[in-house]
Amino acid sequence: MKHILKPDGRLSLCADMTRKGSRLADIGTDHGYLPIELCQSGRIPSALACDINPLPLRSAEENIARYRLSDKIHTRLSDGLKKIAPDEADDIVIAGMGGELIRDILSAEEWVKDGSKLFILQPMTHHTDLIEWLYKNGFDIVRQAAVADAGRLYTALAARYTGEIKDCDLLTATVGALDISEPRSREFLRSCLNNLNNRCKGDPSLKPVADKLEEMIG
Repeated sequence: MKHILKPDGRLSLCADMTRKGSRLADIGTDHGYLPIELCQSGRIPSALACDINPLPLRSAEENIARYRLSDKIHTRLSDGLKKIAPDEADDIVIAGMGGELIRDILSAEEWVKDGSKLFILQPMTHHTDLIEWLYKNGFDIVRQAAVADAGRLYTALAARYTGEIKDCDLLTATVGALDISEPRSREFLRSCLNNLNNRCKGDPSLKPVADKLEEMIG
């Protein structure tokens, strides 16, 4: 079998958050590298590699065949979770898109409120919108971490439905479940603080949030 390198940065973090032995659905799979690596390493037994666009899905199909994993990974043309049946996957990865889009994908399907499912989410932008939606719709973040990839900082999180609704202001949504004792988390939050300070120039009401975040991360 051909060797494939472990995905770097943000995808590697998503891979690390998947549960061993789970059936995976990778939404927005692009080239299919994440399910290929996870199946090849033996961490998961099978996967659905899904994308809304035919071209990247064709690329994923070629890569899956190249690594002789067509019996374990099946591709599917799907707009978000619309073509995924609830009993087809245990862990669902939605990565490489904006937090608002990830939020909309989750909110479109009622079956996401199955507490046995684990959602591994990696927003490229607007992570606060995603976290606010999760907390206000009964999801708990069981793990969150930050990572550097290609000169940029990102966060990824694993969440599941519990039914417990949580209040969520901007500061809570910014920090989420990050461990602020971790240097990479503080680095990510420092970038969030810089963004908040820039926004304060047009919206002074954000200043108390920025001040509190600066106090938290030191």
